[in-house]
This record gives sequence, structure tokens and C-alpha cells, in this order.
Amino acid sequence: MRRGCIATGELICDDCNRIIEHGERYLLVDEGEDKRLRFCIDCCISKEYAAYVVEKGENVLTLFPPTLNP
Repeated sequence: MRRGCIATGELICDDCNRIIEHGERYLLVDEGEDKRLRFCIDCCISKEYAAYVVEKGENVLTLFPPTLNP
């Protein structure tokens, strides 16, 4: 299951090991009972977990693009 979150403290991206700072958006992916992966926005875009979509005439970053298959 995927969840879009906002960091309430400093976290580390599990892909690029960059620090996700307080207030920054990230994606939490549950891969099993005890395994959770956190991805920064840059990694989400590179892995196609996130995309920019046009909504009400503006480009908006979404972690749940409508063309993404779960």
C-alpha cells in the first residue's frame, strides 16, 4: 500500500539516502508487515510513482497519478 505523507521530522530516503526534511512530502510504501520504504519526491518522479498532472489549468505534483496501475 502506498501513502503520501508529510515529514514531521528528519527522515532518510531509502533510495538515494537524502534527508527528507520537516514539512517535505514523501511516499511511504508498505511492502510487508515489517518493511516500509520511504521515497523523496525526486526518487518518486524517477521511479514513476509521482507525476505532474494538469488540474484546474495548473501543473500539480501528485503521488497518485491517474494513469498509474497499482
